[in-house]
Amino acid sequence: MRSSFLLKLALTLPIVTGCNLFVGCSTAHMHAGSQQTDVGPTASVQILLKANGLPEDFFLPGAESKCSNQVFGYRFVVWLDSENVAVGFNTSPCFRRSPDRKVDGVLRVLVFDLKGKLKASRDLPYLADGNGEVVADGEATAGPENTLLVRIQSVNLDSDGRQESKSGVRLLDASLKDVAQRDLFLEQTTFVEHDVVTESGSPFGGGHTVSILGGSGLKEIARRQVDWPAGAMDRKFGEHGFAFMFCGQELRPSEYTNTSVVRAGARFRCTLNAFDENDNPWTAYLQGGETASIVGLLADGSVVGQIHGKNSDVDRIVIWRKGAQPEALTWLPPQFQGAIDTATRDLSRYATFATNDAHPCTVIGKVFATPCDEGGNGRWFIFDRSSQSPIVSRVFPKNGRAALAPDGLHYSSFEANELRIYPLTFSK
Repeated sequence: MRSSFLLKLALTLPIVTGCNLFVGCSTAHMHAGSQQTDVGPTASVQILLKANGLPEDFFLPGAESKCSNQVFGYRFVVWLDSENVAVGFNTSPCFRRSPDRKVDGVLRVLVFDLKGKLKASRDLPYLADGNGEVVADGEATAGPENTLLVRIQSVNLDSDGRQESKSGVRLLDASLKDVAQRDLFLEQTTFVEHDVVTESGSPFGGGHTVSILGGSGLKEIARRQVDWPAGAMDRKFGEHGFAFMFCGQELRPSEYTNTSVVRAGARFRCTLNAFDENDNPWTAYLQGGETASIVGLLADGSVVGQIHGKNSDVDRIVIWRKGAQPEALTWLPPQFQGAIDTATRDLSRYATFATNDAHPCTVIGKVFATPCDEGGNGRWFIFDRSSQSPIVSRVFPKNGRAALAPDGLHYSSFEANELRIYPLTFSK
């Protein structure tokens, strides 16, 4: 595994550890294992994808765990806009058929409209085989100006690891035509416009150059020089500002030290530091022992975060605003763990896949082959800011994928060999 990727994980992992509304055609029943009631709509569209080339064994139980972590594949569903949804999967195998035969990757992307009509289809060859190197899963997400952003992973080109391919991003429009392709390491995308953020500099702090690339052509629309102080943890950029968590660690009783090296078992004292587009700062303080990950920056400059309590199994989602008390949002039941996966631009609705596993799987755990609860199900939740309870809560397979539409009026799932589209309605 490349050292730069591991260092980025090492910095973020300790922070990211760890009704006026109703939905149409709702169903409700109890699952004994999770003791949660299923709530939400039935699918208005169901498309069996085997006719479109989905491999027969793609959703078989244990299929993902049987894959080599040295060959990566894709598995995603992404809304390009509120009318078109893309689903992607590798038609190539996720392991070598023989030890000396490399895998040539093929990603198939399909775009459907709300009625289930196929709008576009394309196969994209990619370098899938890490030549013995541990590789991360393939990723795709919403890109700027209603594009699909496909992340291109860097892999070893030879078994000795002397040459690596370049990492990068590729943008496709709703017709799956190429819009832009850039060789770069994708740091993150902004919450509202999905602009691409790249960052160069030492992972241990100091001067960094941050570029924000926007528009379908990925032109540089902003550049910042940022000197991260020791103790700077999770950070996020928006179209008009940025924010980061600044944490001290109690290495001796009542003595807090700002360091970028996270000490196991240390008590944290953290502050949110935010800057607007004119670099005017403001702060918000967390309670002692709490840490937080930053979800993103909204259009008005407010910051969305997920707070983790040191001795609590319940996280909190909040919105921090300059000069105001944080606004707490409805979030997961106790014991469940998750993070906001997709949301509307104003966070009026937001969604997550959550689990209550005894041994949850993590990215860093995959790198070190740590045993975890890979199989079975979790739950898919959708929340609305106007409701005190989720408007969707249902059992969802771990090998499935789901996403909320940008306008919050539908969600889609890629599960059980199907693409499914579900309506979500507002009350009048």
